[in-house]
Amino acid sequence: MKSEIIVAVGVVIINNEDKVLIAKRPPNKAMPNKWEFPGGKLEDNETLKQCGIREIKEELSLDIKIKDYLGFENLNMPDNNFCLHIYTAYKLDDKQLLKLNEHTDAKWVRLSELKKYDLPANDLPFISKLKKYL
Repeated sequence: MKSEIIVAVGVVIINNEDKVLIAKRPPNKAMPNKWEFPGGKLEDNETLKQCGIREIKEELSLDIKIKDYLGFENLNMPDNNFCLHIYTAYKLDDKQLLKLNEHTDAKWVRLSELKKYDLPANDLPFISKLKKYL
């Protein structure tokens, strides 16, 4: 039974070529093998920005700077309800290489290429906000 709303942060990391980073979820997690903007659940005593920075460090071993807030989306999933906050960010060091600590793959793609990937977020309004942003 669904009870509380889970607050989460998604981070759209943008490189100097205006490509965004997407990562592929592992087969043993919810939404298996789907591509996503990395991020995760807000922990107690942390801000949304701190959550985004921590999650990217944990999942991809990248140091990022959060840039802009794109808004939030309420997502009703079969098992949980989420309030997903979306931020843009960039790597603090362009030479820093990502490490897949939780995902099975990651790619830098242009926004126009997102439709080629099985992203649960493809139809969410923040994607059109992102297109205006870039």
